[in-house]
Amino acid sequence: MSGKIFKILCVIVVGALCLVYSNDAKTQNVPQNSPKYDTKPVIFGWYVGFNTMYSTLSGKKNIPYNDTIMAFHSNTKVGAQIGVLADLRIFSFLNLRFLPNISFSDRNFTFLIKNGDKFREANQNFEVIYLDLPIEFKLSAKRWNNFRPYVLGGMKYDYDMGSIRRKKIGDNEFLFKINESELFYTLGVGFDFYFSFFKMTLEIKNSFGLTDVLNKDYKTVYSDCIEKMKSQMFSINLIFQ
Repeated sequence: MSGKIFKILCVIVVGALCLVYSNDAKTQNVPQNSPKYDTKPVIFGWYVGFNTMYSTLSGKKNIPYNDTIMAFHSNTKVGAQIGVLADLRIFSFLNLRFLPNISFSDRNFTFLIKNGDKFREANQNFEVIYLDLPIEFKLSAKRWNNFRPYVLGGMKYDYDMGSIRRKKIGDNEFLFKINESELFYTLGVGFDFYFSFFKMTLEIKNSFGLTDVLNKDYKTVYSDCIEKMKSQMFSINLIFQ
């Protein structure tokens, strides 16, 4: 499944669920579930979700091997994550959250190479296992019956535990190398649904890499064509609190 199709399906599913739920709440005069839930100073939970990872590659203006390497791009891959949540209430509409998780994904790259009059592709795949440490601010709207939307923003630090395994592989196995840690900023939206004994949340967010992850110390004809590499991650999570 391509990354764009995955994102569109996620947005459609979340939108449809929210529409059905809000219409149901509007047409039925039901009491609020757990009316004092959001007054708790600290709330814990857990979550699972899916993600897509994409790397933006910036080519050098003067590519040293432009007669051999004609083009290169990153391929979008679908992954998953599982984590826990600690939510600190600052005041009625603002919360500070810490959401450590383990994220599984892949980075995949394709280079188009010219050999004489023929063309071939060279591919590089990195299995990524992120230890993901996000800190986010959650700004919520006023609760309406058992539904409450919100927006979020924050930062996160990711450490790629898959790099430990890659260090044991010979250098000749890699077209280029990537660094083991990254810093992101994150923006997103979410929808809280209140039930009798718990709260469930559907959340969509995008994370944008701030750091260049290309390892400049590992030199190959492939790495010499790339000026910098940054990551983007789209995710949809189902949170239980």
